[in-house]
Amino acid sequence: MSPTAADIVVFACNWDGLSCIEAAAQSRLNYPPSVKVIRVSCLSRVHSGLILKAFELGAGGVMLLGCEPDNCYYEKDDRFNVAEYEKTRGVLGLLGLGTDRLKLTRLPRCDGEGFVKQVTDFIDEIEQAS
Repeated sequence: MSPTAADIVVFACNWDGLSCIEAAAQSRLNYPPSVKVIRVSCLSRVHSGLILKAFELGAGGVMLLGCEPDNCYYEKDDRFNVAEYEKTRGVLGLLGLGTDRLKLTRLPRCDGEGFVKQVTDFIDEIEQAS
């Protein structure tokens, strides 16, 4: 089965990232049901191998949803730094998957509307690139 743009995996930090998704649900804001959320304690726990595994298993895109840069609960958010993100995007490009299929998003706590906008915009971007 080939992935579609709607098959999005969201690695969400347990703190601000997950609170955005919960706020969207509590406000009854809709986003595609094919968006799969994986809770992680912190984005610093997500590495290139996990991201690539999501694509191997059929994800059309991967979003990394975390705290704003200076607001990490563990004060470790910088460990998942821009260099690691760019390296992973480069690998996706080399594999022919396209660098636009990976997105790093940082939102303030409980921003449900922001999450829904970011994930639907991400799906639209992937569909336009396909």
